[in-house]
Amino acid sequence: MSGIKTDTGGREVYNLDTSGSGGGTGGSVTIDQTTPGTTNGVQVNSSALPTGAATSAAQTTGNTSLASIDTKLTSPLSVVGNVASGVSDSGNPVKVGVKYNATLPTYADGQRAEIAVNAKGELITTTTSGVTGADGQGNATLTAPIASSGSAGTMLSVGNYLFNGTSWDRARGDVSGTVVQPHAMTGSRIQYAAASGGISNTTTAVTMFAAAGASTRNYITSLQIMSEALTNATELAIRDGAAGTVIWRTKIGTGGITGGMSIQFPVPLKGTANTLMEVVTLTASGAGAVYVNAQGFTAA
Repeated sequence: MSGIKTDTGGREVYNLDTSGSGGGTGGSVTIDQTTPGTTNGVQVNSSALPTGAATSAAQTTGNTSLASIDTKLTSPLSVVGNVASGVSDSGNPVKVGVKYNATLPTYADGQRAEIAVNAKGELITTTTSGVTGADGQGNATLTAPIASSGSAGTMLSVGNYLFNGTSWDRARGDVSGTVVQPHAMTGSRIQYAAASGGISNTTTAVTMFAAAGASTRNYITSLQIMSEALTNATELAIRDGAAGTVIWRTKIGTGGITGGMSIQFPVPLKGTANTLMEVVTLTASGAGAVYVNAQGFTAA
């Protein structure tokens, strides 16, 4: 058949046109081999890859060539935030990693900051805040963690707070720091012991506690009273100031209080700041004596 190309082996060679420009149906190829399995074989040749302006290296998308994109896609991919650490923040956070700094950085207000860890990768946190108010602690901070660092780690404990009428103040221990007192530290305690012979046949008051100083009050937390049999019944009173206001009173009959009596004040008797406290029998007892002991503390 004339016009048919053959290769060096005598096989027919056809150029396949799928564009439809030759009058056929675009995109389809039909090969008819009359006798299947015979030497009338079909060979399909592929064209060489494009060169020059047709190569992928010469193609662009935006400002990046396809070759450049190919190279980047074969490298490890990374996602980072839009601003660096330690500069003014903008946008939304992306990074959640942490960083160790031998010297902790100082940031300015409004800057983005990295989460800090120590050399072992342990998160660094601060558990105390505020330096204002009574006892050098912030009044808004009602727990006071106390840190003690050592080779075994860090120990934290919590200090209880009490309200002193103006601000919150930490509950204090004894002078050794090992005993918490019901009302005050050991150095603030006061006590009074009855004089030998007690108060006998007089209306003259006896000072139990002298004035404690500017802005400081005397408080009584407990009393012990014993009385012999008396000729005259009498009222026994605790007064705030010399011949001052009676802040506690009881009455002792002629039979006395021979077995003694102990009184506890859950709410301590409170004196005026910088003012003495005294005890007095308001009626001269005649025969017999009255004995009074008292304990308390001084505070604002």
